[in-house]
Amino acid sequence: MKYIHRLLIFASILTAADSGARSLEIATGDRNMSWPPASTVQMTEMPDGSFNVAMLGLSAGTYFCIADRDGNGSPVALGPSGDKNLGADGNAFSVLASSHDKIEVSDAVRRPSGVSPIDEFDLWTDKARYAPGQEVWIQASKFREVPGAIVRYRRGADIIEEHPLVQEWWTWTPPADDFEGYLVDVYSVDDNGNEHIHGSIGVDVSSDWKRFPRYGYTAWYEPSRLDGITGDIAFLNRRHINAVQFQDWHLSHHRPYCGDAVYTDIARREVSLEVVKKNIEVQHAFNMESFFYNLGFGALEKAGAAADGVKEEWYYYHDSNHSQKDYHTLPSDWKSDISFVDPGNAGWQAYLVDRNREVYDNLGFDGFQVDQVGYRGDDTYDYWGNRFNLCDRFPSLLKALKNGHPDKRLIMNSVSKYGAWGIASSGVIDVCYNECWADTHSFMDLYWIVFDNNNASGNTVRTVFANYMNYEYGKNNWGKEFNPHGVLLTDACIFALGAGHLELGSGGNMLCNEYFPNTNLRIGSTLTEAITRYYDFATAYETLIYDTVRELTPDVTPLEGTPAVSVWNYQKGPQPRKIVIRGTETRKGQLVYHLLNFRNVNSLSWRDLNADQPEPELVSDIRLSIDVDRMVSRVWVASPDTDACIPLELPFTQQGNAVTVTVPSLRYWSMLVFE
Repeated sequence: MKYIHRLLIFASILTAADSGARSLEIATGDRNMSWPPASTVQMTEMPDGSFNVAMLGLSAGTYFCIADRDGNGSPVALGPSGDKNLGADGNAFSVLASSHDKIEVSDAVRRPSGVSPIDEFDLWTDKARYAPGQEVWIQASKFREVPGAIVRYRRGADIIEEHPLVQEWWTWTPPADDFEGYLVDVYSVDDNGNEHIHGSIGVDVSSDWKRFPRYGYTAWYEPSRLDGITGDIAFLNRRHINAVQFQDWHLSHHRPYCGDAVYTDIARREVSLEVVKKNIEVQHAFNMESFFYNLGFGALEKAGAAADGVKEEWYYYHDSNHSQKDYHTLPSDWKSDISFVDPGNAGWQAYLVDRNREVYDNLGFDGFQVDQVGYRGDDTYDYWGNRFNLCDRFPSLLKALKNGHPDKRLIMNSVSKYGAWGIASSGVIDVCYNECWADTHSFMDLYWIVFDNNNASGNTVRTVFANYMNYEYGKNNWGKEFNPHGVLLTDACIFALGAGHLELGSGGNMLCNEYFPNTNLRIGSTLTEAITRYYDFATAYETLIYDTVRELTPDVTPLEGTPAVSVWNYQKGPQPRKIVIRGTETRKGQLVYHLLNFRNVNSLSWRDLNADQPEPELVSDIRLSIDVDRMVSRVWVASPDTDACIPLELPFTQQGNAVTVTVPSLRYWSMLVFE
């Protein structure tokens, strides 16, 4: 297999060489040049150290090799591909090529000639997440339809392994590194050397789900669901969902566990205990975490709260003489309205810990998804007339729950940011879970939520948004489809912010409402394929999306023929009619620029309330000049919208701090990476 390598991938050699190394030299020629080169030219550094003159003059179609000289003055190759230790002179350098003899200079972007739709050739893995060292089972059910196809494994833009596709199921053992994402694709090459991508899939190797959270949900437990559970959860597994929230599975808010074979939830829907258990079992087989949902401070007075031991002095009130309880009204045919207790009351905390013990002793849940109800006004009093702020009680509740069950996980909702700081800084939650409404409707609101959560948690806890798409449209359009354009733009922005989106449910469902069993809207075939690509992308490139150390405020200049651009950072949010660029630096030192298409949006709200966000105009050949603070040796781009998430290496130039590059296309989201 022939690989085309870009000219300036080798610029890092200049700055990576040890001070004791002799000067590097370059030899150029055509494809017939051989090693050792007949003559070489010394690679003279420019004053700013960001380029070398000899390489700068090379044109497309030229072949070149880079050499050092040994003690006798003879040319010495810089070692085979990936060899970073040159004992004679102590040089260090990046991977050069599959062969160290010569490299072709090319300014062409080699894109796949075609990509098969997911429903024509899909890949599956047996788990949503893998422990380091664990084998990955991969399935290509239609492998016989692509004779001669090749399986390729990538980490970022680096190809780490290839082999022929010869059977439906096979195993692959990724490198032993923890917290890494990979892209696996199956491709064929035609007689002209063009690649056709048949299928691709992400792989997550992580010892803990919370580093790269992909949170989903389930909400249906009728006895008739039992036989279909594996298929329902398989839908989530294909999208790499690594934790699942069980909504409305419980008997009541103050007494969640029920040992009856069949009981009813708060809406009087049937719940089969066997179905709940089977859901947990199947999720664990896919290496997903299972979280049970419940309100952290609610009791159903009409469903026996007092008889079950809930005391009057545990409730909170809207007056100082405990005569006006606070409650949430529910439909009259449901079991009860929900009355609210004081989450900081020690008696209630001990009671809830005991009730949760019943849950954990009988069901294999991994943790508790704690709900709240947002801001309830300033007139909040305990039973004895002491006024308090409701959200100030949340950290105490969480710590009591953690102390009661230290081996179990916790997540707590923050409704429209209410109590978010105390929750994020509590030190006991897996992720910051934010349910956003009309008062946090803009894309910039999402930015500040992530920003504040990072600050509160010391950059240790990721954010997951529970954002309900097409909310108004979904109320009166039962059976219709989500608007893919609104969903994908919102997902692109959430991922670009380094956050996750709780949206996908078991059985191919998706949230459009805070009542999770609501299935008014369905995912159409277009969105099903697209969102699968998005979750493949977020999994394969998870370290680039989530493992960031700082926000960039780049100076970006659109060059001739490129639409206007706008940088999204703390100073300014996304701007309409522009290509929006969000920049971050990763732990590994990569510079990542998320290009987001706001060229023809009709709103800067993520909600797409009425499902009328228009399809974005495809933008091609986006020529940019981006100022950077370092030497760039490699540039590549990838997108969930094109080429089955495959990375494309890009030619570029760097003069001083300015890197000039052309991004081939942008539909919703393209990720540009400088290494």
